[in-house]
Amino acid sequence: MIFTTAGRPTEALIKEAIQLSQLYRGMYISREKRSIQQIINLYHETVIVVGYERLFLYKKNAETPIFFHPNSAMFRCKAILSGQDDAFIKASGLFEGMSLLDCTAGLGSDSIVASIVVGNNGRVQAIEGSEHVILLQQGLQNWKSNYEEIDAAMRRISVIPNRYEHVLPHLKDNAVDVVYFDPMFEDSILASDGVSGIKQVALYDGLSENMMMEAKRVARKRVILKDSWKSTRFEQFGFQQQIRKTSKFHYGVIECKE
Repeated sequence: MIFTTAGRPTEALIKEAIQLSQLYRGMYISREKRSIQQIINLYHETVIVVGYERLFLYKKNAETPIFFHPNSAMFRCKAILSGQDDAFIKASGLFEGMSLLDCTAGLGSDSIVASIVVGNNGRVQAIEGSEHVILLQQGLQNWKSNYEEIDAAMRRISVIPNRYEHVLPHLKDNAVDVVYFDPMFEDSILASDGVSGIKQVALYDGLSENMMMEAKRVARKRVILKDSWKSTRFEQFGFQQQIRKTSKFHYGVIECKE
């Protein structure tokens, strides 16, 4: 992975790019007025551009870069703080002090919402195996939303840079209250520019019977699936599908030991 800076970088920006390249075992190169496409063509690698307020991930032939933004998590968190319901929180049954393992974190929207609900006494772990995990890790630690509670919720999330298939089998029985899956699906609603590009790097592996068994072993209370309203995975894996007539995606629930 190549690390470089935005055009006309400051010394501070160059220093940050070098530090990130070392942290993530990539290679720093000076921008030298070259376009990102020129750099991609030269090195044939994914390029991380360190900008003045955020990181951008560029892949070969990608139409747009990927970057971290809380997106829908912002207004969902605000709604929760004002006492409104959230479909994900209702499906998961999360409340203050509980724990969530988000197996397919993406850019962390649901993890952020979960963190605002479980609070300081709860725990949210976000697993992400794609190369954009750097955006998730750095974004959760550095994004400033101007809302203290939301920023604190982001900072509390623990990111696990791995595939959930490699994580679940090594967790203890009843390790967390809720295990959550949000796999990519064909009619996924990715409306904003900040996340529309995530399809370029997302993992498209399907769920397996073995991983569902692991999830039910690890979860104390529930396993949750978010999927297309017409997905066959709800029935395939025994989820109770929660019908949402006005939504293109539904949640499925498997009740566990308690």
